Amino acid sequence: MSQGKGEGITTAIAVSAFGAICIAGVLIALWAVLRRPLDARVVRALQQVDERLAEITEQISAAARGASEPDAGLGDAIGSTIELDEVLQRTLAAAEALTAVDGSRVSVRRPNGTVATAVRGLVAENSDSTFGGPPDGAPYSSGFAFWDATGADALRTGLVVPLGPDRSGSLAVYSRLANAFDTEAVSVLAAIAQRAAPAVQNAFRYLEVQELAATDSRTGLGSSSAFEDALPREISTARRHGRPLCLIQIDLDDFGVINKTHSLAVGDTVLAEFGERVRSTIRSGDSAFRNSGGADEFFLILPETPSEHAKRLYGRLVFEMASRPFGDVGDVTMTSGLAELRADDTEDSLLKRAGRAQRLGKASGKNQLVTDDDVRLATPE
Repeated sequence: MSQGKGEGITTAIAVSAFGAICIAGVLIALWAVLRRPLDARVVRALQQVDERLAEITEQISAAARGASEPDAGLGDAIGSTIELDEVLQRTLAAAEALTAVDGSRVSVRRPNGTVATAVRGLVAENSDSTFGGPPDGAPYSSGFAFWDATGADALRTGLVVPLGPDRSGSLAVYSRLANAFDTEAVSVLAAIAQRAAPAVQNAFRYLEVQELAATDSRTGLGSSSAFEDALPREISTARRHGRPLCLIQIDLDDFGVINKTHSLAVGDTVLAEFGERVRSTIRSGDSAFRNSGGADEFFLILPETPSEHAKRLYGRLVFEMASRPFGDVGDVTMTSGLAELRADDTEDSLLKRAGRAQRLGKASGKNQLVTDDDVRLATPE
Protein backbone atom coordinates (compact mmCIF):
# COMPACT_ATOMS: atom_id res chain seq x y z
CA MET A 1 0.00 0.00 0.00
CA SER A 2 2.66 2.51 1.00
CA GLN A 3 4.71 1.67 -2.09
CA GLY A 4 1.79 2.65 -4.33
CA LYS A 5 1.42 6.00 -2.57
CA GLY A 6 5.12 6.70 -2.93
CA GLU A 7 4.94 5.95 -6.65
CA GLY A 8 1.92 8.23 -7.01
CA ILE A 9 3.72 11.10 -5.34
CA THR A 10 6.84 10.54 -7.44
CA THR A 11 4.70 10.66 -10.59
CA ALA A 12 3.06 13.88 -9.40
CA ILE A 13 6.48 15.42 -8.76
CA ALA A 14 7.66 14.43 -12.21
CA VAL A 15 4.67 16.28 -13.62
CA SER A 16 5.35 19.32 -11.42
CA ALA A 17 9.02 19.41 -12.42
CA PHE A 18 7.95 19.29 -16.08
CA GLY A 19 5.62 22.21 -15.39
CA ALA A 20 8.48 24.18 -13.87
CA ILE A 21 10.59 23.62 -17.00
CA CYS A 22 7.72 24.55 -19.30
CA ILE A 23 7.22 28.00 -17.79
CA ALA A 24 10.90 28.96 -17.83
CA GLY A 25 10.35 31.11 -20.93
CA VAL A 26 7.15 32.89 -19.91
CA LEU A 27 8.84 36.23 -19.21
CA ILE A 28 10.21 36.25 -22.75
CA ALA A 29 6.74 35.44 -24.07
CA LEU A 30 5.31 38.35 -22.13
CA TRP A 31 7.41 40.80 -24.13
CA ALA A 32 5.94 39.36 -27.31
CA VAL A 33 2.40 39.57 -25.99
CA LEU A 34 2.66 43.20 -24.93
CA ARG A 35 3.56 46.07 -27.20
CA ARG A 36 5.66 47.89 -24.65
CA PRO A 37 7.92 46.72 -21.79
CA LEU A 38 6.38 45.48 -18.57
CA ASP A 39 6.52 47.64 -15.48
CA ALA A 40 9.64 46.69 -13.49
CA ARG A 41 7.49 45.91 -10.43
CA VAL A 42 5.47 43.37 -12.39
CA VAL A 43 8.62 41.72 -13.73
CA ARG A 44 10.12 41.46 -10.25
CA ALA A 45 6.92 40.06 -8.76
CA LEU A 46 6.78 37.43 -11.49
CA GLN A 47 10.43 36.55 -10.90
CA GLN A 48 9.66 35.99 -7.22
CA VAL A 49 6.87 33.58 -8.15
CA ASP A 50 9.37 31.78 -10.42
CA GLU A 51 12.01 31.57 -7.69
CA ARG A 52 9.59 30.06 -5.20
CA LEU A 53 8.32 27.65 -7.87
CA ALA A 54 11.87 26.32 -8.28
CA GLU A 55 12.16 25.91 -4.50
CA ILE A 56 8.87 24.09 -4.13
CA THR A 57 9.71 21.67 -6.96
CA GLU A 58 12.98 20.68 -5.27
CA GLN A 59 11.50 20.50 -1.77
CA ILE A 60 8.52 18.37 -2.75
CA SER A 61 10.79 16.11 -4.79
CA ALA A 62 12.94 15.59 -1.68
CA ALA A 63 9.83 14.77 0.34
CA ALA A 64 8.64 12.32 -2.29
CA ARG A 65 11.97 10.46 -2.23
CA GLY A 66 11.21 9.57 1.39
CA ALA A 67 7.54 8.85 0.83
CA SER A 68 7.78 5.11 0.22
CA GLU A 69 7.27 4.85 3.99
CA PRO A 70 4.53 7.49 4.50
CA ASP A 71 4.60 7.39 8.29
CA ALA A 72 8.38 7.43 8.68
CA GLY A 73 9.44 11.04 9.23
CA LEU A 74 7.70 12.45 6.17
CA GLY A 75 6.41 15.38 8.22
CA ASP A 76 9.98 16.49 8.94
CA ALA A 77 10.94 16.13 5.29
CA ILE A 78 8.27 18.55 4.11
CA GLY A 79 8.21 20.90 7.11
CA SER A 80 9.89 23.78 5.30
CA THR A 81 8.00 23.50 2.01
CA ILE A 82 6.10 26.47 0.62
CA GLU A 83 2.40 26.74 1.51
CA LEU A 84 -0.52 27.53 -0.77
CA ASP A 85 -1.24 30.82 0.99
CA GLU A 86 2.24 32.09 0.16
CA VAL A 87 1.75 31.25 -3.52
CA LEU A 88 -1.57 33.10 -3.53
CA GLN A 89 -0.16 36.13 -1.75
CA ARG A 90 2.75 36.36 -4.20
CA THR A 91 0.29 36.11 -7.07
CA LEU A 92 -1.70 39.03 -5.63
CA ALA A 93 1.50 41.04 -5.13
CA ALA A 94 2.28 40.60 -8.82
CA ALA A 95 -1.26 41.61 -9.80
CA GLU A 96 -1.22 44.70 -7.60
CA ALA A 97 1.83 45.98 -9.46
CA LEU A 98 -0.57 46.94 -12.27
CA THR A 99 -1.53 50.58 -12.50
CA ALA A 100 -4.53 51.82 -10.47
CA VAL A 101 -5.10 48.55 -8.57
CA ASP A 102 -6.61 49.12 -5.11
CA GLY A 103 -7.47 45.52 -4.26
CA SER A 104 -7.15 41.99 -5.56
CA ARG A 105 -8.59 38.54 -5.07
CA VAL A 106 -7.49 35.04 -6.13
CA SER A 107 -9.52 31.85 -5.72
CA VAL A 108 -8.42 28.32 -6.61
CA ARG A 109 -10.21 24.99 -6.38
CA ARG A 110 -8.22 21.96 -5.23
CA PRO A 111 -8.74 18.54 -6.87
CA ASN A 112 -10.66 17.47 -3.75
CA GLY A 113 -13.16 20.29 -4.32
CA THR A 114 -12.11 22.64 -1.52
CA VAL A 115 -11.64 26.29 -2.46
CA ALA A 116 -8.82 28.52 -1.20
CA THR A 117 -9.13 32.31 -1.45
CA ALA A 118 -6.76 35.19 -0.69
CA VAL A 119 -7.44 38.93 -0.86
CA ARG A 120 -5.44 42.15 -0.55
CA GLY A 121 -6.13 45.85 -0.46
CA LEU A 122 -9.71 47.09 -0.28
CA VAL A 123 -11.23 43.64 -0.83
CA ALA A 124 -12.85 42.40 2.38
CA GLU A 125 -11.64 39.01 3.65
CA ASN A 126 -15.20 37.79 4.17
CA SER A 127 -16.38 39.12 0.83
CA ASP A 128 -19.07 36.96 -0.75
CA SER A 129 -18.47 38.36 -4.23
CA THR A 130 -18.89 35.80 -7.00
CA PHE A 131 -16.94 37.89 -9.54
CA GLY A 132 -15.11 34.99 -11.19
CA GLY A 133 -16.46 34.46 -14.67
CA PRO A 134 -19.83 34.07 -16.41
CA PRO A 135 -22.59 32.82 -14.11
CA ASP A 136 -23.39 30.01 -16.56
CA GLY A 137 -19.86 28.62 -16.20
CA ALA A 138 -18.96 29.19 -19.85
CA PRO A 139 -15.26 29.44 -20.80
CA TYR A 140 -13.94 32.99 -20.83
CA SER A 141 -10.70 34.90 -21.43
CA SER A 142 -11.41 37.93 -19.26
CA GLY A 143 -14.27 39.82 -17.71
CA PHE A 144 -15.01 43.37 -16.61
CA ALA A 145 -17.35 44.69 -13.96
CA PHE A 146 -18.41 48.27 -13.25
CA TRP A 147 -20.13 49.58 -10.14
CA ASP A 148 -21.85 52.90 -9.61
CA ALA A 149 -20.59 53.26 -6.05
CA THR A 150 -20.20 56.18 -3.67
CA GLY A 151 -17.44 56.96 -1.19
CA ALA A 152 -13.75 57.70 -1.57
CA ASP A 153 -12.73 54.07 -1.03
CA ALA A 154 -15.51 52.48 -3.08
CA LEU A 155 -14.40 50.06 -5.81
CA ARG A 156 -15.79 51.00 -9.21
CA THR A 157 -14.01 48.74 -11.70
CA GLY A 158 -13.06 45.06 -11.71
CA LEU A 159 -11.09 42.84 -14.08
CA VAL A 160 -10.96 39.04 -13.81
CA VAL A 161 -9.06 36.35 -15.73
CA PRO A 162 -9.14 32.55 -15.31
CA LEU A 163 -6.29 30.84 -13.46
CA GLY A 164 -5.16 27.34 -14.34
CA PRO A 165 -5.36 25.26 -17.51
CA ASP A 166 -8.73 23.88 -16.42
CA ARG A 167 -10.02 27.36 -15.42
CA SER A 168 -10.66 26.09 -11.91
CA GLY A 169 -9.49 29.37 -10.39
CA SER A 170 -9.67 33.09 -11.02
CA LEU A 171 -7.52 36.15 -10.47
CA ALA A 172 -9.22 39.56 -10.16
CA VAL A 173 -8.09 43.13 -9.58
CA TYR A 174 -10.20 46.10 -8.54
CA SER A 175 -9.85 49.87 -8.71
CA ARG A 176 -11.53 52.93 -7.27
CA LEU A 177 -11.23 54.56 -10.69
CA ALA A 178 -13.92 54.18 -13.33
CA ASN A 179 -12.72 52.41 -16.50
CA ALA A 180 -9.34 51.73 -14.86
CA PHE A 181 -8.35 48.71 -16.95
CA ASP A 182 -7.67 48.43 -20.68
CA THR A 183 -6.66 45.64 -23.06
CA GLU A 184 -3.04 45.90 -21.96
CA ALA A 185 -4.08 45.30 -18.35
CA VAL A 186 -5.94 42.21 -19.53
CA SER A 187 -2.80 40.88 -21.22
CA VAL A 188 -0.62 41.51 -18.16
CA LEU A 189 -3.10 39.99 -15.69
CA ALA A 190 -3.55 36.93 -17.94
CA ALA A 191 0.23 36.52 -18.10
CA ILE A 192 0.46 36.72 -14.30
CA ALA A 193 -2.25 34.06 -14.00
CA GLN A 194 -0.38 31.88 -16.49
CA ARG A 195 2.80 32.23 -14.46
CA ALA A 196 1.07 31.55 -11.13
CA ALA A 197 -0.83 28.43 -12.27
CA PRO A 198 2.14 25.98 -12.10
CA ALA A 199 3.10 27.30 -8.66
CA VAL A 200 -0.46 26.78 -7.44
CA GLN A 201 -0.45 23.21 -8.78
CA ASN A 202 2.83 22.53 -6.98
CA ALA A 203 1.34 23.92 -3.77
CA PHE A 204 -1.59 21.54 -4.23
CA ARG A 205 0.87 18.65 -4.51
CA TYR A 206 2.64 19.82 -1.38
CA LEU A 207 -0.68 19.75 0.47
CA GLU A 208 -1.29 16.21 -0.77
CA VAL A 209 2.09 15.12 0.61
CA GLN A 210 1.43 16.99 3.84
CA GLU A 211 -1.98 15.35 4.25
CA LEU A 212 -0.44 11.95 3.54
CA ALA A 213 2.06 12.53 6.35
CA ALA A 214 -0.76 13.57 8.70
CA THR A 215 -2.96 10.51 8.00
CA ASP A 216 -2.51 6.93 9.15
CA SER A 217 -2.77 4.76 6.05
CA ARG A 218 -4.52 1.81 7.73
CA THR A 219 -7.25 3.62 9.66
CA GLY A 220 -7.67 6.97 7.94
CA LEU A 221 -7.26 8.63 11.34
CA GLY A 222 -4.56 11.16 12.17
CA SER A 223 -0.98 9.90 12.28
CA SER A 224 1.25 9.92 15.33
CA SER A 225 3.14 12.94 14.00
CA ALA A 226 -0.15 14.79 13.56
CA PHE A 227 -1.04 13.91 17.18
CA GLU A 228 2.27 15.31 18.39
CA ASP A 229 1.44 18.58 16.65
CA ALA A 230 -2.21 18.68 17.68
CA LEU A 231 -2.01 17.98 21.41
CA PRO A 232 0.16 20.96 22.46
CA ARG A 233 -1.83 23.21 20.13
CA GLU A 234 -5.16 22.16 21.63
CA ILE A 235 -3.81 22.47 25.18
CA SER A 236 -2.64 26.00 24.40
CA THR A 237 -6.00 26.92 22.90
CA ALA A 238 -7.91 25.51 25.89
CA ARG A 239 -5.73 27.47 28.29
CA ARG A 240 -5.97 30.69 26.31
CA HIS A 241 -9.77 30.61 26.25
CA GLY A 242 -10.30 28.98 29.64
CA ARG A 243 -12.07 25.97 28.09
CA PRO A 244 -12.12 22.31 29.18
CA LEU A 245 -10.25 19.64 27.23
CA CYS A 246 -10.26 15.86 27.50
CA LEU A 247 -7.84 13.25 26.17
CA ILE A 248 -8.88 9.61 25.77
CA GLN A 249 -6.34 6.83 25.18
CA ILE A 250 -7.91 3.74 23.58
CA ASP A 251 -6.53 0.23 23.25
CA LEU A 252 -8.36 -2.50 21.30
CA ASP A 253 -8.74 -5.58 23.47
CA ASP A 254 -6.87 -8.74 22.44
CA PHE A 255 -5.84 -7.37 19.06
CA GLY A 256 -2.78 -9.61 19.04
CA VAL A 257 -5.08 -12.62 19.31
CA ILE A 258 -7.02 -11.37 16.28
CA ASN A 259 -3.82 -11.19 14.23
CA LYS A 260 -2.69 -14.62 15.42
CA THR A 261 -6.03 -16.40 15.06
CA HIS A 262 -6.98 -14.89 11.72
CA SER A 263 -4.19 -13.03 9.90
CA LEU A 264 -2.43 -9.69 9.74
CA ALA A 265 -4.60 -8.80 6.74
CA VAL A 266 -7.75 -9.43 8.79
CA GLY A 267 -6.24 -7.34 11.58
CA ASP A 268 -5.74 -4.48 9.13
CA THR A 269 -9.39 -4.80 8.12
CA VAL A 270 -10.41 -4.47 11.77
CA LEU A 271 -8.24 -1.35 12.12
CA ALA A 272 -9.80 0.19 9.02
CA GLU A 273 -13.32 -0.56 10.26
CA PHE A 274 -12.51 0.82 13.70
CA GLY A 275 -11.24 4.03 12.11
CA GLU A 276 -14.48 4.37 10.16
CA ARG A 277 -16.60 3.90 13.28
CA VAL A 278 -14.56 6.47 15.19
CA ARG A 279 -14.94 9.04 12.40
CA SER A 280 -18.69 8.48 12.27
CA THR A 281 -18.98 9.03 16.05
CA ILE A 282 -16.80 11.98 17.01
CA ARG A 283 -17.89 15.57 16.46
CA SER A 284 -16.49 17.96 13.88
CA GLY A 285 -14.23 19.71 16.39
CA ASP A 286 -12.80 16.46 17.81
CA SER A 287 -9.70 14.68 16.53
CA ALA A 288 -8.71 11.01 16.44
CA PHE A 289 -5.20 9.60 15.97
CA ARG A 290 -3.43 6.26 15.79
CA ASN A 291 -0.35 5.88 17.97
CA SER A 292 2.62 4.57 15.98
CA GLY A 293 3.95 2.94 19.16
CA GLY A 294 1.09 0.44 19.20
CA ALA A 295 -0.86 -0.92 16.26
CA ASP A 296 -4.04 -1.07 18.33
CA GLU A 297 -3.62 2.15 20.36
CA PHE A 298 -5.43 5.40 19.61
CA PHE A 299 -6.02 8.88 21.03
CA LEU A 300 -9.06 11.14 20.98
CA ILE A 301 -8.64 14.87 21.63
CA LEU A 302 -11.94 16.43 22.67
CA PRO A 303 -11.76 20.26 22.82
CA GLU A 304 -14.26 22.26 24.88
CA THR A 305 -15.39 19.04 26.53
CA PRO A 306 -15.55 18.38 30.28
CA SER A 307 -15.14 14.85 31.61
CA GLU A 308 -18.87 14.13 31.92
CA HIS A 309 -19.53 15.08 28.30
CA ALA A 310 -16.49 13.08 27.16
CA LYS A 311 -17.88 9.98 28.87
CA ARG A 312 -21.17 10.39 27.00
CA LEU A 313 -19.35 10.68 23.68
CA TYR A 314 -17.32 7.59 24.54
CA GLY A 315 -20.58 5.79 25.30
CA ARG A 316 -21.74 6.52 21.76
CA LEU A 317 -18.52 4.99 20.44
CA VAL A 318 -19.08 1.89 22.61
CA PHE A 319 -22.58 1.58 21.14
CA GLU A 320 -21.16 1.93 17.61
CA MET A 321 -18.59 -0.79 18.34
CA ALA A 322 -21.29 -3.19 19.57
CA SER A 323 -23.85 -2.36 16.88
CA ARG A 324 -22.52 -4.90 14.39
CA PRO A 325 -19.69 -7.47 14.20
CA PHE A 326 -16.29 -6.78 12.67
CA GLY A 327 -16.68 -9.24 9.82
CA ASP A 328 -15.54 -12.79 10.63
CA VAL A 329 -13.78 -11.56 13.77
CA GLY A 330 -17.09 -10.82 15.46
CA ASP A 331 -17.28 -8.43 18.38
CA VAL A 332 -14.31 -6.21 19.19
CA THR A 333 -14.08 -4.30 22.47
CA MET A 334 -11.78 -1.58 23.75
CA THR A 335 -10.32 -0.40 27.03
CA SER A 336 -9.61 3.28 27.52
CA GLY A 337 -8.36 5.93 29.90
CA LEU A 338 -9.78 9.45 30.10
CA ALA A 339 -7.89 12.47 31.45
CA GLU A 340 -9.26 16.02 31.75
CA LEU A 341 -6.86 18.96 31.46
CA ARG A 342 -5.91 20.46 34.83
CA ALA A 343 -4.50 23.89 35.64
CA ASP A 344 -1.02 22.55 36.35
CA ASP A 345 -0.91 20.03 33.52
CA THR A 346 1.85 19.73 31.00
CA GLU A 347 1.45 17.78 27.78
CA ASP A 348 3.41 14.95 29.40
CA SER A 349 1.37 14.85 32.62
CA LEU A 350 -1.92 14.76 30.71
CA LEU A 351 -0.66 11.87 28.59
CA LYS A 352 0.59 10.01 31.64
CA ARG A 353 -2.76 10.24 33.43
CA ALA A 354 -4.65 8.97 30.40
CA GLY A 355 -2.15 6.14 30.03
CA ARG A 356 -2.36 5.15 33.71
CA ALA A 357 -6.16 5.10 33.54
CA GLN A 358 -6.07 2.95 30.43
CA ARG A 359 -3.63 0.46 31.96
CA LEU A 360 -5.80 0.23 35.07
CA GLY A 361 -8.73 -0.67 32.87
CA LYS A 362 -6.69 -3.41 31.21
CA ALA A 363 -5.58 -4.80 34.55
CA SER A 364 -9.10 -4.84 35.98
CA GLY A 365 -10.98 -6.71 33.29
CA LYS A 366 -10.80 -4.80 29.97
CA ASN A 367 -13.79 -3.51 27.96
CA GLN A 368 -14.21 -0.37 30.07
CA LEU A 369 -13.38 3.31 30.44
CA VAL A 370 -11.41 4.47 33.47
CA THR A 371 -11.22 8.21 34.24
CA ASP A 372 -8.36 10.05 35.90
CA ASP A 373 -10.48 10.78 39.00
CA ASP A 374 -10.74 7.04 39.81
CA VAL A 375 -9.68 6.55 43.45
CA ARG A 376 -7.56 3.58 42.40
CA LEU A 377 -5.21 6.03 40.67
CA ALA A 378 -4.53 7.98 43.85
CA THR A 379 -1.51 5.78 44.61
CA PRO A 380 1.50 6.62 42.39
CA GLU A 381 2.76 3.88 40.10
